[in-house]
Amino acid sequence: MILLIVIWFGLCVALVQRADWVDYTKQQIEKNKFAASHIESLPEAQKEAAYEQGAQRSKISQYVRGVIGWPLLILFSTVINFAAFKLVGGVRANFGTAFAITVFAHLPMSLRELLAIPVTFLKDPQSIDPQNFLASNVAAFLGDSAPVWQLIFFGSLDIFSIWAIILMAIGFSAADPKKAPLGKALGIAFVTTFSFVLLFTMIAWIFL
Repeated sequence: MILLIVIWFGLCVALVQRADWVDYTKQQIEKNKFAASHIESLPEAQKEAAYEQGAQRSKISQYVRGVIGWPLLILFSTVINFAAFKLVGGVRANFGTAFAITVFAHLPMSLRELLAIPVTFLKDPQSIDPQNFLASNVAAFLGDSAPVWQLIFFGSLDIFSIWAIILMAIGFSAADPKKAPLGKALGIAFVTTFSFVLLFTMIAWIFL
């Protein structure tokens, strides 16, 4: 867990220092039809002030995510996968074991972040996407004008994310091989993950 937090915080610092946050804020507002319609009605000076304020807020939130991001994500992922494997697979494992499996399974994501640190310093600031900082998924090859729902869905098709899902399945299968043979564990892990991906994709498609 400590390794995950340290590497992620290092990447957050690199992103805050290198990314063009004003340009990023503009892109995010343009992708949100409600925010875009509101800011279009403002005078030019107020628009620029809004972009600057948004950029500063984004920098602060990036630091906050650097501290609490992984603990919250690991806790949420543990609860969801523990429930899925317990209810669907009947796996006989306690919450502590599920937590350890979840931390181990997410190590590939830490490797992704570690690789992204030097990439962040080498890339042009305007080409840095703080939400998709390494071209390891399909969404990285979509244009800046791609709708949010596409970024969410295709962003989930990530080499390191799929690796993490496989490790999650291996971990729960090892915890109770009789109740959750590897094939069954893989099915539970992938269905659980992509159920949430589809949920968030639909929400973005409807509202953003």
